[in-house]
Amino acid sequence: MKKWIITVVVLCLLLMTGLGIVYVQLIPFIKEYGQMEIERFNQLVISHSYFTDQKQYDELVIIERNEENEIALLDFDMVKVNQLANRIVLDIENIYSQIENGTYQAQDESYYQRRMEEVSQTGIIASLSLNTLFHLPSFLMLPSIPLTYKHLSSVGSSISKKIENYGVNTVMIALSINIKMNIAMIYPFFEQYHTQVISIPILLEIFQGQVPLVYSS
Repeated sequence: MKKWIITVVVLCLLLMTGLGIVYVQLIPFIKEYGQMEIERFNQLVISHSYFTDQKQYDELVIIERNEENEIALLDFDMVKVNQLANRIVLDIENIYSQIENGTYQAQDESYYQRRMEEVSQTGIIASLSLNTLFHLPSFLMLPSIPLTYKHLSSVGSSISKKIENYGVNTVMIALSINIKMNIAMIYPFFEQYHTQVISIPILLEIFQGQVPLVYSS
């Protein structure tokens, strides 16, 4: 009887050790897959969410014209730009808070909004099939590894602005807000911390003007 028990214990230990070795070897692949999935999800959230009223964007540009109605000064109102950036960061924090708390509701019937609501309800960003990990045929129906996440913070934002020549006597202005996000991916037995910067285009316009007379402070 004792030999039987010892044999079972040894076999279990060998099995657990073997599975542990395989799991450790698979961790880099799991991390890479998890990072790809969370970046895709973050981009989905940023690209398909409803932020602060975009009518305010028209107030971000300062234009001064001379007596001939030519542009003498073209720049951004950085006070209003920074205020807008802060509001967008708060919007993002609120959206992720609702998703994590399971209270997010789709704002329309689009796939993207429904996907955000689904993640909010299940807490799962993606599932990594063991069939995929071990390159096995799908009919074996092996279980999947759930990939969940925790949004630690949108630690802040930075502003990217551009004013440049665009053709003859025309100027292009572009403004974007770069959001830095800290995410913890949660796997079985370990976590992975990931920082991602996502750029949100805010403004892109083309103005007619005498190029030599256009300045950016």
